[in-house]
Amino acid sequence: MLAMAVRNTRKLIREKSASDNVRLGRFFTKRETAAKMASMFTFLETKPLMEILDPGAGTGILSAALLETVCLGRAAQEVRLICYENDALYLPMLKNNLERLRRRAKREHGVKVIYEVREENFLLAPHPEEGDAFDCVIMNPPRELLPHGAPETLPAGDLLSSPRFDACYLFLAAAALRLKEEGQLVASLPVGFATGVSLTRLRESIFDDCRLTGMHLFKTGKGLKKDFLLSVRKTDEPGEPVPVSVSRETDDGTLTDTLPPLPYPMIVREGGAGLLLLRDAEDLEILRRMAAMPRRFSDYGLHMKTGLTLPSRYPDLLSDRPEPGAVPLIHPRSLGSGRVTFPAKGLHGQFIRPSIPSLIQKNRNMLFLKRFPAKSDPRKLICAVYMASQAGGYRFISTHNKLNYIDRDGDEMDAPFLVGLYAALSGTLYNRYVSIVSRSEQINATEFSDLPLPDEKTLRSVGSQLLAMRRLDPDACDYIFEAAMRERT
Repeated sequence: MLAMAVRNTRKLIREKSASDNVRLGRFFTKRETAAKMASMFTFLETKPLMEILDPGAGTGILSAALLETVCLGRAAQEVRLICYENDALYLPMLKNNLERLRRRAKREHGVKVIYEVREENFLLAPHPEEGDAFDCVIMNPPRELLPHGAPETLPAGDLLSSPRFDACYLFLAAAALRLKEEGQLVASLPVGFATGVSLTRLRESIFDDCRLTGMHLFKTGKGLKKDFLLSVRKTDEPGEPVPVSVSRETDDGTLTDTLPPLPYPMIVREGGAGLLLLRDAEDLEILRRMAAMPRRFSDYGLHMKTGLTLPSRYPDLLSDRPEPGAVPLIHPRSLGSGRVTFPAKGLHGQFIRPSIPSLIQKNRNMLFLKRFPAKSDPRKLICAVYMASQAGGYRFISTHNKLNYIDRDGDEMDAPFLVGLYAALSGTLYNRYVSIVSRSEQINATEFSDLPLPDEKTLRSVGSQLLAMRRLDPDACDYIFEAAMRERT
């Protein structure tokens, strides 16, 4: 069934490419992806009637994949299939494919299929009436940015908080409303769904009514592809451990790794905060190591804040050299090789005359981080140690808005503790961990407050050894930190 739908779709793609120079291939679900999506449904018994929704049907590839799975698994005696599609280019082939699927299901499997094609925009379809609910929804919704206030966005209300909405998320919200109790939904979505801040309310709404039952990721050499698959079930029952699989392309074909089912709270973070996307068993091991850390960032009275000064707003207050009333202004370009260089050669505007109190802070030992690591940076956490003595004679300093700084309540951090903290955050373990739990380029203060850390004795030991070696490079940090952690286990 699936092979037939894919074969016919490829024929359409070839014809349009030849006649109209239209590249359609990227709009259709690949055969392997469709088969994987269909396999993510779970059928425990044979239903007398199964009702299926395909809200963006295209040429019917996903419908074919799911019907094939239902028929081979004897999951239903009769199927009612509703397909939404309003593109005139696809409609003739969609209807042709569905008619062929209907005949094959009856002839080869004894399953009666009743289908209906609704030639309208799924997002503008009337609100589902009672009885218009589905056991299964399978969807690869269109990726299209819609402006705030567009007719398609109105039913979503305040679920999305962005000036422009991707239609795929609106499809997800609308389709979830059409699930029966214990109904299942499998969707292909952008990985941005996992952690996008503007999607917090949408995730919270979905996972209030449904439970995540599985995820499948597509891995590339550098990370994850832009889309992933997820399956949910509408139920009030507590979430169970979630199976996660990851496929990757190799010279020998596609290899799929299946991770052990992971605790539900580990994958689905509370309050719609996001989904954890694990790439491989190494990611899982990193999570386990971090979970075993005895302390948290906030336990030490540490806090991360954003630099105070945006120089472009105060050009008249900047100076290249010390002058009466001016204080040092620490720039992102002052960070390098784990240290803050002040004053830095060739850098303009390294002093500022603070016209308002909010532009200055106490000159204390701190850890600086770049807020916006460059794409060329090998790590997400680009850190540098700052000692107050580097700007000796100054009681106050100012910090560039493109920096974050870490300080501690009460007494300032002494050198061994500060360097030990730097070593932890600069090492491979923490950079891998942050890449797992935060898909954003910026690490926010809330994420930092809950960051696991070793005990204070370990941090001080690591810092003292690095100070004695006079080394702050990542290799040295990894070597000393990992050795200290092995001693503690």
